[in-house]
Amino acid sequence: MKMQNTSKWRWMLSAVVLMLSGCAATIIQPEEVIDPVPVYLLNQGGHNSLVLIADEDDVQLLTVGELLWYVDGETGFGRSFYALFRDTPAALGRTRLHGPVDPNCWVVQIGLGIRNAMVFSAPRERVDALAGRINKAFDEVDPYYSHPLNLEYIVDPRPYTLGYNSNHRVVEWLESLDLEVRGNPTLGILRPADPEHSVEVDPRDCP
Repeated sequence: MKMQNTSKWRWMLSAVVLMLSGCAATIIQPEEVIDPVPVYLLNQGGHNSLVLIADEDDVQLLTVGELLWYVDGETGFGRSFYALFRDTPAALGRTRLHGPVDPNCWVVQIGLGIRNAMVFSAPRERVDALAGRINKAFDEVDPYYSHPLNLEYIVDPRPYTLGYNSNHRVVEWLESLDLEVRGNPTLGILRPADPEHSVEVDPRDCP
């Protein structure tokens, strides 16, 4: 019976992945940005994180993940199934990045590898407002710390599901920064409308 249930889960998961295989989201940079500051989007292989830059001494990575899968490393098939198809706890994470404001220099500081990055411009006022909301959430509780991921995290009030995962939250953040996002981000396929916003990442190029 257990093998039959496992096969059923595999079939359901495969069907959903095939159904969503064409899902992607395109990010559009506004033509005019008042008091612009750079915002980086890091592609970590189906998982995306956002980097906000208040100034050169305050560079902060923001991310969301399923609590047990992302933070505790429980990545077996059964755990993955529940993480996608049941309401499960989510972790809201942040970490301070040091050194040059350059994604090539962030690779060794982030526990989950960076495949590539994108850079956009957003109004400083909106960047400060988003960072303020995140910092307030962390100030209201005692955060936990993940050594493998090198980030502190809190339990997010909104549960994690396939229909609302880490990539949906990143899109919400981007839209709050006045960037337009078109398409479905479920599978984490995010791309810029203008390829000039793409950044190749290689830690050997860190100055």
